[in-house]
Amino acid sequence: MLVQNKPTAPADLPSATPPLIQVVDDEAAIQSLFQRIGQLCGFEVACHGTAASFLEAYDDTRPGCLVIDLMLPDQSGIELLKEVTERGNELPAIFISGMASVCEAVQALKLGSIDFIEKPFDIQQIVDVLNRAIDLDRRRRTDGEGHRAIRRRFDALSRREHQVMEKVVRGAANKDVAADLGVSHKTVEVHRSNVMRKTEAGSLAELVRMHVAAQAIDEQP
Repeated sequence: MLVQNKPTAPADLPSATPPLIQVVDDEAAIQSLFQRIGQLCGFEVACHGTAASFLEAYDDTRPGCLVIDLMLPDQSGIELLKEVTERGNELPAIFISGMASVCEAVQALKLGSIDFIEKPFDIQQIVDVLNRAIDLDRRRRTDGEGHRAIRRRFDALSRREHQVMEKVVRGAANKDVAADLGVSHKTVEVHRSNVMRKTEAGSLAELVRMHVAAQAIDEQP
């Protein structure tokens, strides 16, 4: 039997777009429990009794997380997580089960789930995990948008501006850049000014930090 303690809701969740908790579990009691948690904590909850119905309605455009039961009527939760992962899912996943083996728990964690909760569970326990998953997803989205903004700025640079930037961020003085590229000192100053304007870098130090971040993005698999 589930312990019916009233959960502590987070105080800083924005009201405009509530997090979306997508629950895949065929137990009516579990679905009702998560609907109650959503009402208490300001989450939107979408419940699905089968993997097929979840996949039909799957939404990864909003901050939130997945809650997946290990045993579903049409396939296992492990198989479902594999399928959405292959589709590019990055939503944090939480597994719940009343009959999990250690092997299955390890499989779920290896697939990227952030936690494995055994039934019966305390409501506050699951709310704490949901909050952690939502926070993780929001940070991922914020970081992703920052990375895309940096890439857009760098993509706006001309080939020559890229060449100037690469030398400047490595500490080369304008006169050395001019000599290396076979252009005038004044031309380098113009290109350098364009680099700072297009990347929106407020200082050389900020440009260097952005350059390092862009390199890290390019090196990601």
